[in-house]
Amino acid sequence: MLPVSQNKINLEEIFPFPLDEFQKQAVDCLDQNKSILVCAPTGAGKTAIAEYAIHAAIAENKRIFYTSPLKALSNQKFYNLSERFGQDKVGLLTGDIQSNRDAEILVLTTEIFRNMLYKADQEKGLFDRIGYVVLDECHYMKDANRGTVWEESIIYCPRQAQIIGLSATVGNPEQLCDWMNAIHGETVLIKSEVRPVPLRFFFYGSGGMKPLMNSEGKINLALFKGVNESKKKAQKNKSTPKSGGDGLLPSISRVISELKQKQMLPVIYFLFSRRGCETALQRASAQGLMLLSDLERIQVDKELAQACRDLPWLADHSHFKALKQGIASHHAGLLPALKSLVEKLFQKNLIKVVFATETLAAGINMPARSVVISQISKRADEGHRLLSGSEFLQMAGRAGRRGMDEIGYVTVLETPYEGIVEVSRLALSDAEALHSSFNPNYIMILNLTARYPWDKCRELVLQSFAHFEKYQEIKSLTNTVSQLSTSVEKRQGNKDAKKDSPKPGQWKYEQKSHKRLINLNEKLKELEEIPWPDFEKAARVLRDFDYLDENYRPIEKGLWAGDLRGDNILLLAEIITNKVLNNLGSLELCGLACALSSYEIRWKDQQYTQNWAITDKVEGCVRQIYELVKQISKVQEEHEINQNIPFSPSLIQLGFDWASSYNWKDLVDKYQADEGDLVKALKQGADLLKQITVCDGSSTELAARASQAYDLIYRSPIKDELEWD
Repeated sequence: MLPVSQNKINLEEIFPFPLDEFQKQAVDCLDQNKSILVCAPTGAGKTAIAEYAIHAAIAENKRIFYTSPLKALSNQKFYNLSERFGQDKVGLLTGDIQSNRDAEILVLTTEIFRNMLYKADQEKGLFDRIGYVVLDECHYMKDANRGTVWEESIIYCPRQAQIIGLSATVGNPEQLCDWMNAIHGETVLIKSEVRPVPLRFFFYGSGGMKPLMNSEGKINLALFKGVNESKKKAQKNKSTPKSGGDGLLPSISRVISELKQKQMLPVIYFLFSRRGCETALQRASAQGLMLLSDLERIQVDKELAQACRDLPWLADHSHFKALKQGIASHHAGLLPALKSLVEKLFQKNLIKVVFATETLAAGINMPARSVVISQISKRADEGHRLLSGSEFLQMAGRAGRRGMDEIGYVTVLETPYEGIVEVSRLALSDAEALHSSFNPNYIMILNLTARYPWDKCRELVLQSFAHFEKYQEIKSLTNTVSQLSTSVEKRQGNKDAKKDSPKPGQWKYEQKSHKRLINLNEKLKELEEIPWPDFEKAARVLRDFDYLDENYRPIEKGLWAGDLRGDNILLLAEIITNKVLNNLGSLELCGLACALSSYEIRWKDQQYTQNWAITDKVEGCVRQIYELVKQISKVQEEHEINQNIPFSPSLIQLGFDWASSYNWKDLVDKYQADEGDLVKALKQGADLLKQITVCDGSSTELAARASQAYDLIYRSPIKDELEWD
C-alpha cells in the first residue's frame, strides 16, 4: 500500500460550506491513498469530492485527469475549473479541442482518456506524475454503445493513480466496487442515499395537482378513488381523454401557470421527443407566457447580443423570441451553440421553463426547483416501454438546487395510457443493477495486440466487469460440479468394491449423472471464458483481412488502422488500403466523408436521400464501397459476428453542398432537417477527414486533399463553441 498523504488540506479554506458525512468519508479515503467509488443521488454534492482531489493533486505536485462522457459536459467543466484554479492550470481534450495538453488539471472525454491509455508506452511523459483520475458519470458503463470505454479505462489505468468514480444511484454499487478493488487496487465504496434538498412528489391528473405521497413517504391512497371506474369507462367508450390542445393531459400551459402560481419555477419539463419539445416551445411562446421580470428581460437581451457578437450567424434565431419570454428547449436536434446558450441562461436563472429530452438529465449541470415528467413511458427499439427506476430517479434528481431551494418538486403527469397505478409503482421502485456492456471491438483488438502478447490480451479481457459479474455463478456451479463429481466417484468406488454388475435402473442413473457432469463442466468452461470468445472472433476477422499475422500480432496496416477512431474503422481501413478515395477532389471527399461518418439524419424530406451520385467518380466510389461492405459482412458472418457496417450515401450531397460554400441558413432551408443533426453529420465527416490526413496508410496526395476538405467543412457554425463566462 502507498504511504498515507502528508499534505493535509484545510477544508474550510476550499469549501464555503460544511461537508456532508459521505463527502468527509471520501476525503479521508483519498488522504489514505485509496481509490473510491461514490454513489449518491443527483445533486448530492459528488463534484465537491472531485474538487478536493484537484486540491490534493496540486498540493502533492501531481496531475489529475477529469473525464466525462459528454463533450458539452467537458467544456462546461473546463470553464468552471479554469475560473476556479486559473487558466494556466487547466487543459481540455475533447477531439474538437486540444488546449494546454500538459496542464496539471486535464479535462477530457472518457474515450480520449482510454485512447491515451492505449498509447501509454509512447506517452510515458503524459502519465509520469498522474496521481488522480476522476471518472464522472461512471454509470455510463452500462451504455450499450459506449460502456466498454469505462471498463477499459479502469482496467488500463496506471496503478499509481487513485480513481474517483462518481455515479448516480445504481442497484449494485458493492459489486462494482469489489470489481474495481480486484483489478485496480484498494477501492472503497462511499454511498449516500440522502439528498441535501429533499424531493416532494406530485401527481397531476384530471383533478389537478395532488401530493403523490403522504408525510410518511407512502403513496397517497386518496388518489386511487375512482381509478377502476374511470378505466372501465374509458375502455367502454374507447375514447382518448381530452388533453387541452397540447397533446398531453393536462395541458402544458395549465401546468406551467400552476407551477408559476405556486412559486415552483424554474422547471425542467421532460418530454421524450425533439418534436414534442419544439411543439411545446412554440405553443407556450405563442400563448404569450411571460415568465421574466423587466430586469431579467434586459439581462437576457444583453446575453443574446453578446452571443450574436461572438457567433454572428446565430442572430435572429427562431428561438430568440421564446428565450426573451424565459422559455427554451434543449435536445440533440438543436445547434450545439444554441444548447450551450440555453444552459448558460438557465444557470443564470434567466430561463424559467426548459422543455427537454431525457439527455439533459445525463450530466449537464442544470438543476431546477421543479421537474415535470410528462409521461412514464418512452419509445424504444422494441416499441414503447415504461421508464426504469434509474431513469425516473435520474430525471427526478434534477429538482432542487443546493443552497437555493429547501425542497425540490417533482410532478408526474397523467396520460391517457398511464395513471396513478403505474406512476405509484415507478415512484416506489429502486434503481436497477448496473450490468456490463463490454464488447470487444476492432479498435480494442488492434491496440491490445500491438502492446501485448496474446496471453496477456486474454488476461486483460478477463479482468472486465463482464467476467467479474459471472463470479458468483461460476462459484455456485463449481460447487455443484464438485459435489456431483464426488458422488459419481463414490458410487464408482462402491461398485468396484462389490464387483457386481449394476442393476438396469442404477446403470441408467449413472449415465444421466455422467452426462449432467459433462454438460455442467462445459457450461463452467464457457462462463470462465466470458467475454474472451467475442475477442477471438473479432480477431479472426482482422486476421482474415491481413491486419494481424498468424500469431495475432499487427502487421504494418494493423498498426496504422489501430489509430483510427469511430464505429466504422474496418471499412475505413479497407477503403484506404484499396485506394478507393485516391482520385477524388476535395469537394467529393467532403461528401464521402460524411457518408462514412456512421451518422443517420432524421430527414423531414426524403427527396435528397437518394440524390448522392453528384459525379461519376463518386458513383464509382460508392460501388466499390458497397463491394467492401459485402466482403466484410461475409467474413463477419463466417466468424459469427453480427455487427452493423454503417454507410449513408444520403449524406454525400449534404457534405458536397456545405463544402461548396453554402451558407448555413440556405443549407437548413434546403434539407429541412434538425440543425443539430446537420452539425453532427458534418462534424463527424470533418473528424473522419482529419483521421485520413494523419493516417500512415494514406498516400501523400490523399492526405493533402483530405486536409483541404477538412478546412472546407470545419467552418462556422460547425466548429463554433459558445464560451462560458
